[in-house]
Amino acid sequence: MSWGIMRPALFPAFTYGDAPVNVYWEMTLACGLSCRHCRADAIPSRDPLELSTDEGKQLMRDIKEMGSHLILTGGDPLERADLWELIEYGRSIGLPIAITPAVTAKLTQEMMQRFKAVGVATVGMSLDGPNAELHDGFRQVPGTFDMSMRALGWAREAGMPVQINTTVTRETIRRVPEIFELLKTKASPPVRRWALFILIPVGRGLMLGSPSAQEIEDLFGWVYETAKQAPFHVSTVEAPQYRRFWLQKKLSEGTSLEEIERRGRMMGFGIRDGSGIVFVSHRGEVYPAGFLPHPLLGSIREKPLPEIYRTAPAAVKLRAMDELHGRCGECEYRWICGGSRARAYAATGDAMGSDPLCVYQPSP
Repeated sequence: MSWGIMRPALFPAFTYGDAPVNVYWEMTLACGLSCRHCRADAIPSRDPLELSTDEGKQLMRDIKEMGSHLILTGGDPLERADLWELIEYGRSIGLPIAITPAVTAKLTQEMMQRFKAVGVATVGMSLDGPNAELHDGFRQVPGTFDMSMRALGWAREAGMPVQINTTVTRETIRRVPEIFELLKTKASPPVRRWALFILIPVGRGLMLGSPSAQEIEDLFGWVYETAKQAPFHVSTVEAPQYRRFWLQKKLSEGTSLEEIERRGRMMGFGIRDGSGIVFVSHRGEVYPAGFLPHPLLGSIREKPLPEIYRTAPAAVKLRAMDELHGRCGECEYRWICGGSRARAYAATGDAMGSDPLCVYQPSP
């Protein structure tokens, strides 16, 4: 008998109908890079219809009211002239803030020190290869790998925690162990978390190949063992099926149900696109996640974010795992996993369909 069947009373603890854990604000589409996987399909210049400074501050107040965390993303947030005004305002009202700047000449040592000084929680940086040839080829700007290594050094000197994001594609999956060795030996002091983003074929990512479901399952095995001795937290993104893999491993090792329940929230049980996560575009449009640009839930220029997140019919439906279709809908782990809704939509056009990158066959 699976844990999912044994503990149905806990399902409400793993839903996030009142507030998301994280709100991602795409501050701008402008960016100096041309990354091959870019979700936003970023452009060189800013859109005149971006949210204004005052609209951004109202958004921050709404996020603070919900008790959520704000992640500033893009494009490149450093392209906004009002970035520091917004960060300082958010911190003044006690809003937890993280940022994912592009690694360009705009990211300087002084800026890293300033992030630390104003209380930014984490700086997110990307690393998609263990060397300059692979990483720069992925980012399509020569010198980006070397700039990233310098930025990690600046973070170390400033005491600024860093999250490293690696996009896992058919091309990069075999280099993941090499990237780990690089981070472990050269970058572990500032790196607090290494996030493996399993490719969602949207934006420029449509041109990249996805790993197979079995390759992802094999990667889960590697992550599970590697996390035991890694000097930083290792996680997967857009791969909620890792929770099923993790739970099955823990049960097979004799871990108690009480311990599994205790660690459930830390493992992100129940968090997925539209449940515990919400995305605000540079124009104020609200979507379930950055990788799931459908359905449109509303606009913060028309309604406050808390109202949109809590009451939009499409958002409510995305949190109802009993309405999933196909194998995901039949799976006993659906309330803690639920599959990637973004990948289901990209693959089938149905956000409630099955995630194709899962090998698990539900019990009859």
